[in-house]
Amino acid sequence: MQVDHPDADYCRGMLTKVSRTFAPTIRMLPKRLCLTVTVAYLLCRIADTVEDEACIQTTEKEELLLTYADILKQGEAVHTANFLRGVAVIPDHSADVILAKNLQRVLNVYATFHPEVQKMIATWVVEMTLGMKKYAQSSAERKEQFLRSMKELDEYMYFVAGTVGHLLTSLFTYFSEKITPAIAKKLEVFSESFGKGLQLVNIIRDMAGDLKRGQSYIPDEILQKYHLTRQSIFEAKNKDNAEQLFDELIQTAIYHLDKAMAYVVNIPKEETRIRIFCLLPIFWAMQTLSAIQENRINLLRPEKVKISRRVIRKEFYKTLILTFSNRLSIRHYLKIRKNLALAPVTAVY
Repeated sequence: MQVDHPDADYCRGMLTKVSRTFAPTIRMLPKRLCLTVTVAYLLCRIADTVEDEACIQTTEKEELLLTYADILKQGEAVHTANFLRGVAVIPDHSADVILAKNLQRVLNVYATFHPEVQKMIATWVVEMTLGMKKYAQSSAERKEQFLRSMKELDEYMYFVAGTVGHLLTSLFTYFSEKITPAIAKKLEVFSESFGKGLQLVNIIRDMAGDLKRGQSYIPDEILQKYHLTRQSIFEAKNKDNAEQLFDELIQTAIYHLDKAMAYVVNIPKEETRIRIFCLLPIFWAMQTLSAIQENRINLLRPEKVKISRRVIRKEFYKTLILTFSNRLSIRHYLKIRKNLALAPVTAVY
């Protein structure tokens, strides 16, 4: 039986500081998976912190991401030292930065995992990290460099979230005797969409705040389609066009969330905690989209569109009950989806 490294408690504590959304859902996982997924999430978060840090110049950011990938590919202490030296210059303005500066403590726990588990985590975190390098920008460049097409948006979502779907699937398969090779093959089909759907909801929800910071994940292609720019989208006279743009992005998110539901219903019912871990963020994401569509103009304000704590609790308790039934889980999902008045459901269940 594996004994926790002394830094395991540090990792658990940092999880709650860097993610209000994933911390409670990760705690729902079986004990055999909880610490592993926690460490995997923190390693992904560190890559994301470097990619998102505005005060680092692009060339330095690219070098840091390459170094970070080398840490996980080769495990040599020199790469870790170089990475820590690079992030040391970042002001301690967030828990994410503090986490990055304490990478060694996360790696200490990671090193206690079975080599096969380490390889699974490393494979997908490296894929994510090298993909993020392609989109790395400094604060000075953000006003000039944006995603050009919906294809680029999809690629970006693959690197930052689709990879997470694949990572989780590999860990679920490794730690669950109930997930057979045949089931794992089905899960792999929907793994990317599980991550992409949740990511796109975040992009839509945070659009105004990102734009205020000189950052945008809304591609030129869809802006041009609705005769908008990143500035004119805020003008009252363009409200109708802006709402059409939002609806198209919501439709794309639903396309992936439909497949995310297919992902969940293929997880054996005996793996109750894994199913809860996957269902909760899907239901929360759907309720977020519902809140957005009820008053889409709120997206143009700097505050995030949030679902209420009452809705969060309601979905939590519903998930605890519905997770035992694919039929009831799908029915609840479709009930929320119907309120969005979008295209018919993708036939994937």
